[in-house]
Amino acid sequence: MLKNFSGNNKLKKFKIILTIIVIIGVIAALFWGTRESNVTLTDNTIKISGMYGISINAEEIKEISLRDEIPKITTRINGLSLLNIKKGSFKADQMEKVRLYLHSANGPYIQITTNEDIIIINYEDPEKTQSVYSEIMNIK
Repeated sequence: MLKNFSGNNKLKKFKIILTIIVIIGVIAALFWGTRESNVTLTDNTIKISGMYGISINAEEIKEISLRDEIPKITTRINGLSLLNIKKGSFKADQMEKVRLYLHSANGPYIQITTNEDIIIINYEDPEKTQSVYSEIMNIK
């Protein structure tokens, strides 16, 4: 007598398909999350695109500065932290909450302080960070 295992095979196929979908989703999220954040400037808005993107109205900006160092990042609240890439909300020494868009562990860093947030941005290429800082200073 032959036994019918078709129900078992369907469950196996479902598990394999689900595993493949999850793996593809994780790879896609990592790819999207590790891409450089683009800064787009209009007359009165700074828009940081990509994962955990934000729009900042120029009227809300209290200070913009270029720093060689930032406080030590202590805790990830909501975001991506993979090697030198840090995006999202974090806690840092001397700061309750900070939004990070970091692509390098080395400076310089652009720090934008608004009424509600502290945003820190940098790129792997220090010249690009300085160039974006210059562009941001032109709208302020």
